[in-house]
Amino acid sequence: MRPRHIVTVASLVAALVAVPAVVVLASHPVVTTTATAEAARIAAAQIRELRHTPNQVLTGVVGADVRGAVTFAYAGDSITARPGSWLRDLASDPTGSGTGVHALGGYAHSGYRSDQVLARMPAVPGADVLVVELGTNDVNQGVPTDRIVRTIDTLVERQGTPHVLLVAAPPSNHTTSLWGVDRRTGNRVLDRALATDAHAHGWSYADPFAGDREPDDSWAPGTTADGIHPTTAANVRIAGAFATAIRTASGSSGTGAPAVSETAVSDTTVTTR
Repeated sequence: MRPRHIVTVASLVAALVAVPAVVVLASHPVVTTTATAEAARIAAAQIRELRHTPNQVLTGVVGADVRGAVTFAYAGDSITARPGSWLRDLASDPTGSGTGVHALGGYAHSGYRSDQVLARMPAVPGADVLVVELGTNDVNQGVPTDRIVRTIDTLVERQGTPHVLLVAAPPSNHTTSLWGVDRRTGNRVLDRALATDAHAHGWSYADPFAGDREPDDSWAPGTTADGIHPTTAANVRIAGAFATAIRTASGSSGTGAPAVSETAVSDTTVTTR
């Protein structure tokens, strides 16, 4: 009988010791479930935002082919693709004589990151300048700056155009995103990285939005309706700045005379080496 008694006592002790362990372990699924539910909610909101982005795409030749115009390829997001964009404004000139530039092709898609545009960017033979207006959607989705720059470098390498123009991220009135980043601050960091990258490669860098940008990198009053994109009126000015930047990047002043190297348009908006 003694062995049975020992076994019974041992079983009772084991059961008592196991009770708190069971309670502690039981609390973990609750915490995990709560965290998982929150992550799922955020992920669903992110998906809704991406799906809400208009499916605006621009590709192929844009605008009139004018003798002597500087030819360029474009890679962009909604700033380039959406109705009333700088590129569509340039194309609205029936003769192209007012801009001196002509888009031979490229790819721009609203809401796309740089890697998504890279995957769909066609070769654009004959273009003198490659205009890269990308990165702000990457910033919004928390993509590291160095990865954005590497993607853009890959895009440039694949195109092999004689001249390259990297464009600053536009102003932003948004300081938060569903991906947990400060979009405005992220754009500012990206701009510095793009300027540095352009300088390192001997490319051009431009900020066509400088005239509509506040000191804190928000949009100037009256120049945006959604805090992200410029208004139609603002885009007219921005289109002119793009055209000037493209001509400068190509080494052409747009008047038939060569542009001076080490030049800046508006001192800070366009730089060339």
